[in-house]
Amino acid sequence: MSWTNVEEQVRTIAETVWSSPCKSEMIAGVQCDGVIHVRKDYLVLIEISVRDDLAKLREDVSKLVAMKSALMSQGKYAETYFVTSQDKHPSITVTADAAGIEFHTLETFASKFLASKQYTHERSSMPFGSAVVPQTGVSDQTPYTVISYVDSKGKKYLVDDIASALKKKQRIILLGEFGTGKSRCIKETFAALSDSTDAFAAVAINLRDNWGYKRLDHMLRNHLDGLGLSDFADNLVKSIRHGNHPVLLDGFDEIGSQSWSGNSAMLAEVRRKSLEGVRDAVEASGGAGILITGREHYFSTDKEMLDCLGLDDRAVVLRCPDEFTEAEAAEYIKAHSASSFIPDWMPRKPLVCQLLVGLDIDEIEALKVNAYGELEFFEQVVDAVCRRETRINPSIDADTVKSVLLHLAQQSRTQPAQAERLTLPMINEAFYSITGYAPIDESAILLQRLPYLGRVGAESSDRSFIDPYARSGLRGLAIEQTFSTKNVDATREAWLQPLDDFGLRIWARRLARDQSPLKYVRQCLAHGNNQAGSDYVAARLMTGDELVDFEKLSLDDGEISELFFVDVTVRNLSLTNIHVAHLSIENARLENVFIDNCVMDRVEGVSSQGKLPPSFGPKCQVEEYDSALSSSRISTLNLSDSQKTLLALIKKLFFQPGSGRREEALLRGTEAYWVKASADGALRYMEQERMVRKVKGNDGWLYIPERRHMKRMGLIVSEQKQSIDPLWLLAG
Repeated sequence: MSWTNVEEQVRTIAETVWSSPCKSEMIAGVQCDGVIHVRKDYLVLIEISVRDDLAKLREDVSKLVAMKSALMSQGKYAETYFVTSQDKHPSITVTADAAGIEFHTLETFASKFLASKQYTHERSSMPFGSAVVPQTGVSDQTPYTVISYVDSKGKKYLVDDIASALKKKQRIILLGEFGTGKSRCIKETFAALSDSTDAFAAVAINLRDNWGYKRLDHMLRNHLDGLGLSDFADNLVKSIRHGNHPVLLDGFDEIGSQSWSGNSAMLAEVRRKSLEGVRDAVEASGGAGILITGREHYFSTDKEMLDCLGLDDRAVVLRCPDEFTEAEAAEYIKAHSASSFIPDWMPRKPLVCQLLVGLDIDEIEALKVNAYGELEFFEQVVDAVCRRETRINPSIDADTVKSVLLHLAQQSRTQPAQAERLTLPMINEAFYSITGYAPIDESAILLQRLPYLGRVGAESSDRSFIDPYARSGLRGLAIEQTFSTKNVDATREAWLQPLDDFGLRIWARRLARDQSPLKYVRQCLAHGNNQAGSDYVAARLMTGDELVDFEKLSLDDGEISELFFVDVTVRNLSLTNIHVAHLSIENARLENVFIDNCVMDRVEGVSSQGKLPPSFGPKCQVEEYDSALSSSRISTLNLSDSQKTLLALIKKLFFQPGSGRREEALLRGTEAYWVKASADGALRYMEQERMVRKVKGNDGWLYIPERRHMKRMGLIVSEQKQSIDPLWLLAG
């Protein structure tokens, strides 16, 4: 590092610590590199050198001694420091100490006042957001699989690129769905920044630990207190406000309120208010580089996101890939497991890969034979993890462990998403409700280390689900069990959180098609559990039936994450005051269906309010319309009927909800241009190339898409006549 850089950093640290200018000045006829006038009778003198010459270093020490003596004769006290870029001559420390001068390298000078070295050490050992081992909740220390993060123009960024941009004071937002590696990116970026010779450590804060804080200094003090470095809080607050430190903030979606309001403007205001602390951090960070991560679809628009985070359109918006590439997944499995097995049907989400490599070889071999699709794989993973827990400690059988997890997953829905907290009494009560007796001795010990649960904080014994993917799937399994057993206690529970897409698909797979679920829903509504009705409607529409009759079911107040009116006739349903995150409409017939005074974040399949079906009332509010390719739009394209047939197949198989499509459903809504011979040829090709699997379902043949081919299918849809894909050429 050059003398200029060393001098600049030393002066910046000094000005931060003593809150006064640090400038070169003549003292008693000697030029001093850094002088701070703390008071009229109190000065700080700093001599800075990058020279290796021992004689020169001793000469600089002598200069400080002379200046200190001259000031003393004037009745002024001088605090003296000698700072070099490196410590190659230990004897100089002895010389400085003898003269009453503190000798430092740049690193130790920064550590003395800003805890740079201590902070990097302590922070590196603590969890970074969700980058934890699912089974234990401890910080994930496994090797990092290198992936690229992509901006809106398609430019790829590696971790080193992100770290370099932060040093240049760039503001960056990293978006991604759950389990795609946002927290791991924060962890690796922090490590990359810590490897530099800069005296100012990057500061990495988990926003989930700072819910309710409205100012950066409060968040920082809470953060440092958790690391045991609270003594350095004042200096670090000042240093960050001077723009000296890159700031990494993980999880803007984890401090936002999930409160529901029927007014879309109020929803946006709730989100904005919950992020006051983040906006203050952006404003108070002195123009330093900032990296902020969060869920991709948390905000209604990019404009709202920038406004809530206190950023402008100069911020770089990066996105995590939804899944590993084939090569990345293979590298991950190889680095973390003795097996190289990756099921064709397994999503390449980093979290799912993490769950897979956590299994024993025998369990992985069993999955090769028994697992069927993502949903079955998830339950196989849960069962395998529970069996492993009981092998470690056989005091509780695997079924009991699983039942306790399902109970807790459902119990967590009674709390706001940003404040989930499972206390030890709640965990013990879950065990008692399952077994009929209180946990003692070894049973109690096992409950303290249940898989998928981790501590809320370092000083708390409370737990929470640290893996959103597992939490979602467990909730789907739990509600399936609740409905099948007609659990009376659940009818009186006030669920605040809806099932998300994965949980709904888990439940829809086995949801009874008779009248029993509707009867149970009405019991829930009568006793105050309105959310159970909203979940049922969403799951029932995912079963793939051509006709769904809700028998005059009326729901008022609730949330639905995914609502699919696709290739279905829906009868006798009323929805009011429902918040729908994602609504998809295509080839739906709505008979005696009334939907009004609902807020829908995104509506797919129509382009405007006027294109909504008549069943939607005038008080429905839509944040965003997405007129994605639909069967009716395909019919208007300037293509041959064979090409239209292929596009319809791709749309239904790869871009519609559900894990698969029934054979007869592929034709629905496409009769005007359907060419059976072209469809049969395309399906045969897809099977041969392992793009789809044809399996026997409960109601006939099912075509199951392999998700890793979605990008290829998306290119065919976007390129159409320009495509040279063999599948498209086959249709031509």
